[in-house]
Amino acid sequence: MPHRHLVFDVNETLLDLAPLDPVFESLFGDADARKRWFASLLHWSTVTTLTGEYRDFSQLADACLDAMAGSEELSNDAKQQVFDTIAQLTPHPEVPDALAMLREHGFKLVALTNSAQKTVDQQFANAGLAPLFDHVLSVDHARKYKPHPAAYAVAANALDCDLFSLRLIAAHDWDITGAIRAGCAGAFVARNGETVNPVGEAPDILGSDLGEVAQRIVEQDKL
Repeated sequence: MPHRHLVFDVNETLLDLAPLDPVFESLFGDADARKRWFASLLHWSTVTTLTGEYRDFSQLADACLDAMAGSEELSNDAKQQVFDTIAQLTPHPEVPDALAMLREHGFKLVALTNSAQKTVDQQFANAGLAPLFDHVLSVDHARKYKPHPAAYAVAANALDCDLFSLRLIAAHDWDITGAIRAGCAGAFVARNGETVNPVGEAPDILGSDLGEVAQRIVEQDKL
């Protein structure tokens, strides 16, 4: 069955997080601190969902910065530098053309992120991506973070369709697994040579960047 409704993860899949590295290096003395912070943020979003204690993603991001700083408190200005950079992230180079090609082939495009709605709206406005999407959505509407099934249902509800007609495109294998187990199809963007963990679900479409993935989607899901 063709999957004409395409749902895109945002951070790392569409937007490049690399501009955060020098910010984290200035705050923590190590550019790799950004990766540890983002991993901690995903960890705590999962904990909040599993325990039924939903917290706004921005609150979790702030708390994870505090945890990394430990006894050396970060100033509000330092934290704001992180959040301002997040709002100004640019797309990976191939992203705009890949999205435009998919729209030209008649696919509906939806962005679905764990970030707060206000954050993703700022990101898409600044990155110039908003006109390419039919909906830009946060899991705020479900109060469950991906990979919970209710998070993917936010996109299905916006499109008035069932989960089986969605294809989730992401650079995170855990997101792909969550979507497939919820009933969607998946497409993995294997940035920087990343691979899918064999304990998860294997999507039927993979590519090294969004351009490759988009081309394979057109070939497989065209009407």
